[in-house]
Amino acid sequence: MTAGPASIVLAPEDHAVLGEAQFGTPGLVAIESIGPFTRVRACGPLVTVHDSIIEAGLGIGHHPHRHHERLFYLERGTFDHDDALNRIAGHVPEGALARFTEGRRGMIHQEWNHGEVDAEIYILVATTSPIPEQTSFEVLRREDMPVYSEGSGVVTREMVGPLSPLPVHCDVRRFTDTALEPGADLNWAIGPGEGGLLSVREGQADLDGTPLGRRSTALLPPAEASRSLRIGSVAGARIIRAVFGLGYGLVTAD
Repeated sequence: MTAGPASIVLAPEDHAVLGEAQFGTPGLVAIESIGPFTRVRACGPLVTVHDSIIEAGLGIGHHPHRHHERLFYLERGTFDHDDALNRIAGHVPEGALARFTEGRRGMIHQEWNHGEVDAEIYILVATTSPIPEQTSFEVLRREDMPVYSEGSGVVTREMVGPLSPLPVHCDVRRFTDTALEPGADLNWAIGPGEGGLLSVREGQADLDGTPLGRRSTALLPPAEASRSLRIGSVAGARIIRAVFGLGYGLVTAD
């Protein structure tokens, strides 16, 4: 495991913004916090994290991927998946989590927004070990996600975790969407050998006293010791969190 800082905080201007020049097609924007265009190349098993937009009526044509797993959390709008190599297709409704397991065979997929509003998608791409033989695609609808309280004024929706019905093949152990009422706070437990990611989707939050504005990202590289962090919000916030295993540790371009 590569040693690294206790946390890395990325303001909106610290993210890489990718568009037509990178994707080769109009209508796509990806705001990258982890990946080949940023300083952080990997954190645990996460090799890419995108805050993405697919404009209404547009998308990205068929292209290949292998060996990784992709978790697409659709915060707004809809999109359609078509894997020409494996003859797998499906529709992803608003609020759902789509799991793309590429496997050894890989996939040649297309993602298209046939809806009338822009699709806003939060994407995690993680390594799989062992790599599954089969390529697969599964959708966890919003109404099937467990919802529970993490304290007064704190409600969490679990997409990946011990209560979720969706199995994953990567070492992402929790992937959640949490709403904090004004003045609410919670303790975020990260176990030994684990790392974490936090993205503020709405409002403002703070992490152990460090202020985080909307669309800010906090990365907690995997560490040997367990950690307990306080997340609070004076005015209210909605946050996405992920907890994951050791993976590559912290890999940067430095």
